[in-house]
Amino acid sequence: MSEQPMSINAVVVLNDLIFETKIRSTAAAVGAQVAFARSPADLSRLLAGEDRVLVIVDLNSSDADPMGAIRAARDASNVERIVAFVSHVDADLADEGRAAGASEVMPRSRFSATLEKLLGDAASVQS
Repeated sequence: MSEQPMSINAVVVLNDLIFETKIRSTAAAVGAQVAFARSPADLSRLLAGEDRVLVIVDLNSSDADPMGAIRAARDASNVERIVAFVSHVDADLADEGRAAGASEVMPRSRFSATLEKLLGDAASVQS
């Protein structure tokens, strides 16, 4: 008998491997299934067939086209919430994220402090 794949609770768009490790370990601690996208096309592929997904976007990951990822997430019918984070000195980038359609934009430090709750909440939505 084959196992059904676990549903994804969150898709994270970033290209910072060190921060990816932090997110992976936090997700494991709270029982959230997280996937990582490196582009809007990756994001759309990962969202296909999923239900009620949290999307997290690192606005400082310019190689991942964060604004394009936010727009792709905004246009997907199964995205529960789009949370973007950014270096606290990049106010203009934060404004761009809001204009692109992020539900919430926060400084990287606040995102780090609330990551466990964000992922825990995302995991409980599908439980």
